[in-house]
Amino acid sequence: MFHKINAGAAFAKMVIGILENVARVIMLIRALVASQRMRLSKNLTLAEVTKSATAIKHGISNKPTGEHLSNLMAIAQKVFQPLREHFNKPIAVTSGYRSQALDDVIGSASGSQHSKGEALDLDADVFGGLENYQLFHYIKDNLEFDQLIWEFGTEENPAWVHVSYKATNNRGEVLKCVKQNGKTIYKKW
Repeated sequence: MFHKINAGAAFAKMVIGILENVARVIMLIRALVASQRMRLSKNLTLAEVTKSATAIKHGISNKPTGEHLSNLMAIAQKVFQPLREHFNKPIAVTSGYRSQALDDVIGSASGSQHSKGEALDLDADVFGGLENYQLFHYIKDNLEFDQLIWEFGTEENPAWVHVSYKATNNRGEVLKCVKQNGKTIYKKW
C-alpha cells in the first residue's frame, strides 16, 4: 500500500509538471501573437513593419531587439502617424525592419537603417486614393527625418518613398534614386 501512495503522488506531480509546462507554452504563444499585434502608433503594427516574404522563404528570424523596437516606435510616431493623419488614408509599408541576416540575403548596404529599425519604405499606391509624390513632398516640407529618398519611378511619381528617422541628429537629407547605365545612383534633391 505504501508503494501505491508514492506512485500515485509521483503521477500527480508529473501531471502537474506537464500542465505547468503547457501553461508556459500557451503564455509564450500568446505573447508572440500579441507582439505581432503590438501597435507602434495608432495606425501601424509591429507585424506590418516586420513582415517579409524573403525572411519566411529563407527561414530567417526578423524579430527586432528592444533597441530596434524603440527605433521603430519613434519612426512610426514621428513620421508614419503624422502622414496617416494628414492624408486620412491607408499607407502601405512595403519594407520596414529587416534583421541583419535578412539584409544580407537581400543584398542591402552594410549598416542599412532598415536593419536598425530606423527606416520605412512607403507605398501609397498599394491602397489607392493617394500618390507617392504626395507622401514625399509632405514629409520633405513638414516632418523631421534623417533621409528621404524618391525611389525610382518617374519624374512625376516615385515607385515608393524611403524615409528614415533617428532619435537624434537627423540630417534632413533628400535624395532621388535613379538607374543610369544599369547602376543605381543617388542624387541630391
